[in-house]
Amino acid sequence: MALEKTNSFPKEIIEMIKNCDITSLSLKELWYRPAWEILLGTFRKGTVTVAGDAMHVMGPFLAQGGSVALEDAVVLARCLAQKIHARTFSERNHELIRKNVGQAMDLYVKERRMRLVGLSAQTYLTGLLLSSTSTIRKLLLLALITVLFPDPIHHTQYDCGHL
Repeated sequence: MALEKTNSFPKEIIEMIKNCDITSLSLKELWYRPAWEILLGTFRKGTVTVAGDAMHVMGPFLAQGGSVALEDAVVLARCLAQKIHARTFSERNHELIRKNVGQAMDLYVKERRMRLVGLSAQTYLTGLLLSSTSTIRKLLLLALITVLFPDPIHHTQYDCGHL
């Protein structure tokens, strides 16, 4: 499939594709995480959490994917810094470290949840609006977006705080 799509590309790229290890190829569809799943979902298990697109895949309609991932990084780093101190590591108390990391992850998820619910809902409705062919459906979606998101650029003015 890749060779068919790249037949007009330079020889080096075609050769690279031919030499790829096909067993390492993984094809996945983009999976949309609905707003209600973000609202009700669990994003942490133990000392592991998800961030960026793993937490909030969204369409490109609001142009917020990259900035939201950067917000995640700032918030996660801040939450970890609040809960974990150099003293914690110097004591080498692994149970205390796990507990503090877990608390930091909980803070992170709590802080990000509502921001992501709003963005997810807004991008989903915008995508439906753009892909709709029915004039009535477009009007209904436009009315819903206007009611739920009266300020069309509010999502761009979010401040995730200081690191």
